[in-house]
Amino acid sequence: MDRLHLILQRYFGHTAFNPYQREIISDLLAGRDVLAVLATGGGKSLCYQVPALIGGGITLVISPLIALMKDQVDDLQARGISAEALNSSGSYATTRRILSELEESLIQILYVSPEKAVSDDFLALIASLPVTLIAVDEAHCISMWGHQFRPEYRSLAVLKERLPGVPMVALTATATPDVRDDIARQLDLLDPAVYVGSFNRENLRYAVIPKGEDPYQQLRACLQGRKTDAGIVYTATRDGAETLSARLRTDGIPALPYHAGMTAAARAGTQDRFVRGEIPVICATSAFGMGIDKPDVRFVIHYDMPDTLEAYYQESGRAGRDGATGDCILFYRDDDAKRLRSFIDRDLPSEFRREVARSKLQSMVEYCTATGCRRERLLAYFGEEFRAPCGGCDACAPSARTGKARARPERRKHGAVRSASR
Repeated sequence: MDRLHLILQRYFGHTAFNPYQREIISDLLAGRDVLAVLATGGGKSLCYQVPALIGGGITLVISPLIALMKDQVDDLQARGISAEALNSSGSYATTRRILSELEESLIQILYVSPEKAVSDDFLALIASLPVTLIAVDEAHCISMWGHQFRPEYRSLAVLKERLPGVPMVALTATATPDVRDDIARQLDLLDPAVYVGSFNRENLRYAVIPKGEDPYQQLRACLQGRKTDAGIVYTATRDGAETLSARLRTDGIPALPYHAGMTAAARAGTQDRFVRGEIPVICATSAFGMGIDKPDVRFVIHYDMPDTLEAYYQESGRAGRDGATGDCILFYRDDDAKRLRSFIDRDLPSEFRREVARSKLQSMVEYCTATGCRRERLLAYFGEEFRAPCGGCDACAPSARTGKARARPERRKHGAVRSASR
């Protein structure tokens, strides 16, 4: 067994790499920049965690959420790997301890926010540290064509300037061809190897249900017989998350809300109870999900339509990460699209951003109103060819509409892409 497999087995308990992981790791160890688009559950984090354990030095990870950093750091430390996070939640004493350990080369993996990563103080610090790898997680946030654009990500190219010769890996689960090109350009990746895994999650079943006069009763019908299944119900608003969870509890279905208006302690408590299986259903806004380590989510229901297919793919992809069947059910009516269009016209600051958002919303509407295979349309959006029928959507298998049948869709070859250049 070679060294990579020894590390994989010793620290992470796996006997084999997922598709593209070994190739990505080998490229990074050879000093090459990499852009990797791997579906949720595809093992993106191992692509930088394994190289971090090969030799000395520090792997710098840019991560967008404090909660996500905490989950990763806690997991790595439990595996005996020296990892820390520098962000606004740390106390002065914690920050001083981490800085001291960095100077003594006691930390292998350091997580930082994008804002912290490009600050003058941090750039001065890393100039004196043996950084051997830079990983940019959720890299789609750098692109104005992406669905979660964050302006602070646009400055991350300064890391390539300040750390010449250090390889960088950009990682994301959702990126169209335009977004991939923009990521490579904005990060100033040098002749990157590009790995695009299949977006097809064969164990997921897709269905769209027209919203009727009483969508709550439709939701209850979807949840019948699922009282022990773990699931997420996504809503558009905080009030919606609160109201739905309260009604479900009244009807005997244990459920809790999760949204950005809750205190950090309340959100963490809800998340922990869900992960431990104490509460089977979470009613949440889009604030919930990133970095949630719960592989046995059996269903994801969108009570309100999201505004992009990227968001829908990412959120629905939280089902079935253990490989067993997961049901992805979306409630739709025309009023949802009208509401989202009004938000776009009111809230976005430039005509370019509004045009991009309108185009993405239209693709979402077309997915909801299509009469053909949902999977074929979803994969085509990300540039992947798929030949219907899939056997796992409401158009190809009517039983998928209710999500009660448990048969896995027929396995088909996917159109994954590997490229050695931009």
